[in-house]
Amino acid sequence: MEKSRKEKSKELRKFWRNHIDQWSKTDISQIEYCRQNDLIVHRFTYWKMKFKRENLPVEFVQLTPQSLNMAQSGLKLNIGSALQLEIPDGFSQATLEQVLKTLNIV
Repeated sequence: MEKSRKEKSKELRKFWRNHIDQWSKTDISQIEYCRQNDLIVHRFTYWKMKFKRENLPVEFVQLTPQSLNMAQSGLKLNIGSALQLEIPDGFSQATLEQVLKTLNIV
């Protein structure tokens, strides 16, 4: 039986996570590690940056009317590349906090 797309994706992530973890324990360059392990350098770099972006902490920024483009109503909050929250004017801070907690962002 052929593996599902989700299973293949999980295996691919595991493969690259393992190589990046192994490389980080060495004193050699990425290029040399890739040469020694028959890996394509730009794919190694892509996955290294992808994992780095995923592990960045969420930072909160104080928003003021001056810092927002007031021509549009509400606020769009991008969380990574896969999720966007649209928050209307007059939103409840408590509700937003609960949503962020539910998404394991705070």
